[in-house]
Amino acid sequence: MSGSIAPINYEVMGANEWQHAASFAALAAGAQKYYLDAAGSGASHRLSRRKSPKLAAIAQLIRFKDRSDAGWLPPNDLISKSLVTHNALLYQSDPLPKATRMSGLIAGRLDFVVNKLDLDLGIAMYELKASGEYLRLFNPADELRLSYAADRVHRQLLKAGERQQLAFSSARMISRQLEQGSRLVMILRISKRPDREINYGTGGDVSDESLADGKVPLKVRWFNDSYIEVPVQPLPR
Repeated sequence: MSGSIAPINYEVMGANEWQHAASFAALAAGAQKYYLDAAGSGASHRLSRRKSPKLAAIAQLIRFKDRSDAGWLPPNDLISKSLVTHNALLYQSDPLPKATRMSGLIAGRLDFVVNKLDLDLGIAMYELKASGEYLRLFNPADELRLSYAADRVHRQLLKAGERQQLAFSSARMISRQLEQGSRLVMILRISKRPDREINYGTGGDVSDESLADGKVPLKVRWFNDSYIEVPVQPLPR
């Protein structure tokens, strides 16, 4: 930016170059929308560029009272050969037809029904290369308490048992030039980590909740018109 100082200065991973922008709004030229398609099996599903004409949902059940996995922590590798879907769903796109530059904040909308008044999510993004390696696009995973998704200052509890939509935006930016043939992968994980404050979803102060509040398992259904928006830039000529 000539004649001024850019407040946002960042490196594009994969291209090994520095870029500058006046704001997050000016950083990305547009966005690619990916729907959280219910097609798939087990914990693995599709990130689809097209919205399914038929409404469907994926169900998740988390038993907070079950502490047999109390010592489990999500892998922290930047590059790995596989991904773990413990308490999580995996969504994967088709191979990219061309190299794609992704720079900015990940945003989206979740459409769901849950039986609790609150829910903590971890959202992690990866590039699955044609070689079969998963490259983590930001670390650590973006953590989102849904009662603060709409307003990071004022808490707004969820509507237990009702279908609802919730817009969100990531707390950190990403910049990566994805290779042609790579796939975009998202891990959507419900937090039950022993090294985190567990949100049992009562709607009360989370710091006052205890294991007794987890007697009723968390049940959530994610509808397939949920989506994420990936910020994209044109490749330099």
